[in-house]
Amino acid sequence: MPGISDRQAGKRERVLAAARMLFVRNGLRGTTMEAIAREAGIAKPTLYAQFADKQAVFGALLEQLVADKHAAFDAALASEGEPVERIGRALVAKFGVISAAIGGSAHVDELFAAHHKGAELFARSNRHVAETLTSLLEQGGVEAPERLALLLLAAAKGVAEAGITAASLSDDLMLLSRRIVGPELERSANYAPET
Repeated sequence: MPGISDRQAGKRERVLAAARMLFVRNGLRGTTMEAIAREAGIAKPTLYAQFADKQAVFGALLEQLVADKHAAFDAALASEGEPVERIGRALVAKFGVISAAIGGSAHVDELFAAHHKGAELFARSNRHVAETLTSLLEQGGVEAPERLALLLLAAAKGVAEAGITAASLSDDLMLLSRRIVGPELERSANYAPET
């Protein structure tokens, strides 16, 4: 964050790491500011100087999660290979960040429900992902690229929410991309497979 010292940034990272671990282990309701301060190794007043309350800590974690999702998604989409495979890998990367963040938590449903409190943050994130996919599909000559991007993202969200920690999530998302995007790219007059 701009304008903060390395020491402050280090404390912030410790707080967020502690909060992430506690939210995954105890859920949002089962985690207190006192527990976060204790786990981060800082005094409660220091914690409150950085975050007004537990919701502010959770909001900061959501911001970090969205930034990590964008970085993973964009990197996978920019990688080498056929568009359908790159799109599949981008979806795997995007939802993989979420899976890694909450992996194995008994509080997955509570954490998913709580993330909707950051609705505007996630709406902006979803627009970024949809616009990026739409652009790629447009370049591939797909008819109705925005509609296809939104359909793919809705389906991917459903697959991920049904099995975010499932071992088959990556395979399922790749299959989804191949089945939804693959035929559309093949029909496109502008699509020429890489050789």
